[in-house]
Parts: sequence; C-alpha cells; structure tokens
Amino acid sequence: MVNVYYDKDSNVSLIKSKKIVIFGYGSQGHAHALNLRDSGFDVAVSLRKGSGGIEKAKAAGLKVFDNNAEAAKTADLAMILIPDEMQKALYDSDLKDNLPKGCALLFGHGFNIHFKRIVARDDMDVLLIAPKGPGHLVRSQYEDGKGVPCLIAVHQDKSGKAKDIGLAYASGIGGGRAGVIETTFKDETETDLFG
Repeated sequence: MVNVYYDKDSNVSLIKSKKIVIFGYGSQGHAHALNLRDSGFDVAVSLRKGSGGIEKAKAAGLKVFDNNAEAAKTADLAMILIPDEMQKALYDSDLKDNLPKGCALLFGHGFNIHFKRIVARDDMDVLLIAPKGPGHLVRSQYEDGKGVPCLIAVHQDKSGKAKDIGLAYASGIGGGRAGVIETTFKDETETDLFG
C-alpha cells in the first residue's frame, strides 16, 4: 500500500520558527527557497563565493550566505540542492562539523545517501523531499495555488519526528497540495537513475 499525505496531514508549525538553509539556488533551490519564504518560513540560501546565483537570490529578497560553513552553523534544517557530484565535498568540508547538533539534513535526491557517499552524523534526522517536476514547475504551480507531488523518505530518524518535519517542509513548497508519496531512498534513487 502506498501512503500519500496532504496539507491536512502536515503540522507546519513544527518548523515554522526553525531556520532553514537551502544550499544551492539552481532549478530546485530557487523554487524551494521562494516557496518556503512565501509560505512564511524563515529561509536563507547559501552559495559559494562568486556564484552568479548570489545576486539573483538577493534580488528575489532572500537572505544569502556566501560562506557555506557559516551558513551551516545557523541551520535547524539544511536542504542540499546542488548537483549530486558536488554534494559529498560540500558535506565533508562545510557541513559535517558545522551543522548544529540535532539539525535535520534534507536532500532533493537520494543518490549520495543511498550509495553511502555521504554518511551523516548520527545525531541528525536525514530525509528526502523530492518534487516530481522541475523547479520552474514547482514554483509556477505554487504561485497558481497548486502544487507538484513530492516523494518523502526517512533515512535516519534521530528526533522521532523526521517524517513530520518532512511533511511540514513538503507543504511549505506546495507538495502537500498535490500529494506527498512515501518511499525509500533506495527506491527514489534507483527509479530516478533508471527512469
């Protein structure tokens, strides 16, 4: 049986006062950041110094970091939305030792967790929120009062609330309007790679 959740199943107040940092401002990063902001969440974007996305994110009215290690220190929830091949280096150099104890670590794709390229600290929740559409659609559907369905998976549930945190996040980006489908990191990664 497939579990599908909607906004009514989500408690957004669980993370409404938490600091969310989105690492990356590409297709998914810009959509997540803007949708979360417009849903009333406390969100910032972190990009490497010199990135062209810095001015775009600032022009959109977002708080922007140009130092990933400093951004990590402020995060209650950290969403990694940079290309898969760059995620391990980001985690190892800037996130592993700087994310606060008990931080939730989120991914938009399961690749690095599933293939154990990133082994997250054991004090963190580790989960997946993966919209099933490109970022421009995630943004435009949200602006139209709709949403793009999302996948949710929990790899590590240190807090006992990882799934609830994920559902709140998914609602914040509009996924709870269309449906949030429960899966696993393995299934999301393999179906994505072979799709």
